[in-house]
Amino acid sequence: MNKCDNKGFTLIELSLSLAFISVLSLAVVFIINSTIASYRKGLTLNQINTVGMDLVDDMRTTIQGSSTKSVELAQKDCEGNRGKDDNDSNCENLISIRVVKENVPMFGAFCTGRYSYVWKSGEYFRDANGASGPSVVISGESNTNNLELSDFRFLKVRDDLREICMNYKSHDEVFNVSTSDEEPVDLLASSSGEAGLALYDLNVPNPAESNASNSLLYSVSFVLGTIQGGANVNAMQCDAPADSDANFDFCAINQFNFAALATGE
Repeated sequence: MNKCDNKGFTLIELSLSLAFISVLSLAVVFIINSTIASYRKGLTLNQINTVGMDLVDDMRTTIQGSSTKSVELAQKDCEGNRGKDDNDSNCENLISIRVVKENVPMFGAFCTGRYSYVWKSGEYFRDANGASGPSVVISGESNTNNLELSDFRFLKVRDDLREICMNYKSHDEVFNVSTSDEEPVDLLASSSGEAGLALYDLNVPNPAESNASNSLLYSVSFVLGTIQGGANVNAMQCDAPADSDANFDFCAINQFNFAALATGE
């Protein structure tokens, strides 16, 4: 009498197979998610570097064509024109204004003597209350109706006399200029929404003067980062966002440093 062979898988073998397939599937999903996250972070960092270099090119070109008049002479002219008793005069700081609150840079301006740049920190756009930050008021013959700009990130304004820095009113957080005949440009206007880009700091010390070549050497440093995520300026890294719904993959921050020589008239 022939015995029948019982062929098949036992329950234990099936359980082990399912467990192995589950672990393998989880590993595959983890690898795919990690790859996607790395890809997103790479794209975001590439965006930061591309936009940052565009800003460097713009400011370097502006500086190269700006006035070579010494800062000391410009400050004396400012005091003579505005008067030492004028509370709105800011003659001691005609190159760069940097406002810091609670150890965090919040906004400021950089005046080259050709164009001026006014920036608002990304901290403003993280404010749940929708803080607007400083405003820029443009007036004069070509702007009989004062134009007030408050919705900007990194504003470029024609300002040959450095009025942006000269007339800054700290009590009102207002930058005034009356000589602009060109339309102001927001260099980060395309970076709108919470996932956009903003400066987190801009620092420009007084330029070094060269009497031999009649030039001024500027050293500029700025920090550019995403608003979404948790860009940490002090550590120059992305911290885990406080908002659990925020996507940490779309966070990047980088510092840019460059030097430029002013050789204009």
